[in-house]
Amino acid sequence: MRLSSKLVFSSFLLLITLVIGCPNVNKPYPERTFFLFEVSSPTQVATVQGTSVDVNRLSISPRSEGREFIYRTTDLEYKSDFYNQFFRPPHNIITEVVRQWLNETGLFEDVLTPVSQAIADYQIEGNIIELYGDYRNEPSAQAVLSIQLFLIKLSEDGSDPEILLSKTYSSTQSIGQASPQNLMNGWNLALEDILGEFLKDLSYHLRQDNQASENQTTYNSN
Repeated sequence: MRLSSKLVFSSFLLLITLVIGCPNVNKPYPERTFFLFEVSSPTQVATVQGTSVDVNRLSISPRSEGREFIYRTTDLEYKSDFYNQFFRPPHNIITEVVRQWLNETGLFEDVLTPVSQAIADYQIEGNIIELYGDYRNEPSAQAVLSIQLFLIKLSEDGSDPEILLSKTYSSTQSIGQASPQNLMNGWNLALEDILGEFLKDLSYHLRQDNQASENQTTYNSN
């Protein structure tokens, strides 16, 4: 066989090998889907006049701080989902939801924005302890959310804070068949549940403190 024929034959074998061995470059890959927290508008309550609040950015447990959805598949095993994620880090999204929700309740006269230079009368802080889908029994999957929330009273110069409320709120919502959309819907319901309970406690402690301050002012004036 002449050299040119050998080259042509070798090139043909190489082409066949590449066609057989290479994956289909046109094969579609799964697209990532991004989600946000959304809650229903809260029930409005009577405003405590003369009060302002600042909502600090919530912290979050290290195992849940990423944007990927987290699934608990066994008692000891958790898995992350690259293709289903929060649009932004979840603690940032939940902080914004809490701030907007609190403003809509009307409980405080002013809910300060992150860029405000004013010193608030009160501060709300929190830590997201649990945020995952419980998939240990996939046909009866659950959305799990747990947040520790604080109401802190500040002095006029922002120093000497006093904790008026510290409580961990937990909610587990059944979502039926395990799926990212069902899980997100379950988390939204869980967050609504937590915020509803927080509002009851928040309103009670805020009004108690406000009344105590008014009584002290009256006492001092006499």
